[in-house]
Amino acid sequence: MNTNLPGKLLKRKLAELNSALFFAEGDSLFKLPNHLVTEMEINDDGEIRFVIPKPAQDIEAFDKEFPVRLEFFKKGIAYRLKLQGKGAIVEDSAEMETWLAASESRQEKAKNETMIMIKVMVKYVDYTGNAPGSFPSRLKTQLTEWLFSGKSASVSV
Repeated sequence: MNTNLPGKLLKRKLAELNSALFFAEGDSLFKLPNHLVTEMEINDDGEIRFVIPKPAQDIEAFDKEFPVRLEFFKKGIAYRLKLQGKGAIVEDSAEMETWLAASESRQEKAKNETMIMIKVMVKYVDYTGNAPGSFPSRLKTQLTEWLFSGKSASVSV
């Protein structure tokens, strides 16, 4: 676990994973629904911006700022990132238009459904990865060799 990743490393890792589960947390009566985020931007200040479908409820019913958790993962990649921070609903339509204009896929998504922009100021990063030679990898390799070699062998850890 690493809680102090430099900005450039964090940007690179997030670009590699490129998908996250978004969780609005806190004690509010109305919370934004959980959502899979597949397109986002991160700036040098550690702020992540993305859009989610606008909930059915009136947007005024939700807190403008709230605790957020983002869990980044991708099948086949040996690490995960969990971010916690302070999220905010972006009400500036010009800012959202600028974000949408950066990509045709973003524009297409916005044509099909009404979106709201969320920005998250990252406060905490939990990086969990499997280092080569770690216990689970070694055990898996030894078990595979033992099972498929056709010979009896002992497994030592």
